[in-house]
Amino acid sequence: MFACLIAGQLPNTDFARVTETQFICNVVVVTGTHHIVVFTTEPFPDGYGGAIYFNWPNPDPVWQYLGYITNDKPSAIFKVSKGSTAPSLAVFGGVTTNSQQPQLGIMVTPLSELAQMTAVSENKSLSVASNVQFVQNMLENLYNYLTSFAVTQSEMTPCTDSWVKINHLNGWYERFKSRMSNDPDFWKK
Repeated sequence: MFACLIAGQLPNTDFARVTETQFICNVVVVTGTHHIVVFTTEPFPDGYGGAIYFNWPNPDPVWQYLGYITNDKPSAIFKVSKGSTAPSLAVFGGVTTNSQQPQLGIMVTPLSELAQMTAVSENKSLSVASNVQFVQNMLENLYNYLTSFAVTQSEMTPCTDSWVKINHLNGWYERFKSRMSNDPDFWKK
């Protein structure tokens, strides 16, 4: 009923039925594998689709929701990452095949429920968006704070303090915003 494909390997159709609506298969993930293709080989019942989960080997199953397939979208490519910070889900009743290999799980689910689920990649994009928003707010706050002390050259009094021209701060701020829009994680490097 289902198959998966990892680059450089034959399609895997060895899905074991766990329950009437749950299927699991072991997958071989080699170094450098970042994506897995999942597809259905038979149509779903009307009004149903398949929720796709991935489990890295652990003493306890750590299932992460990746996305879904349906009759309208019978195949999809999903990103898998070992270091995901997405919450693990209690699905498949803790059932595993006692394997030291990663596992792919598919749960036949009503389409109305699939529409409400959020995949790992969507969680990451939300996290990136919130990081971008935080950094922009922080920079605007710093900029507004520093410019509130701006004075003209005629208003300056002789002192031993260091000072920076506001146009230098403006240039830095504009460059930072540009780099942030091109690569939201550049500041973490």
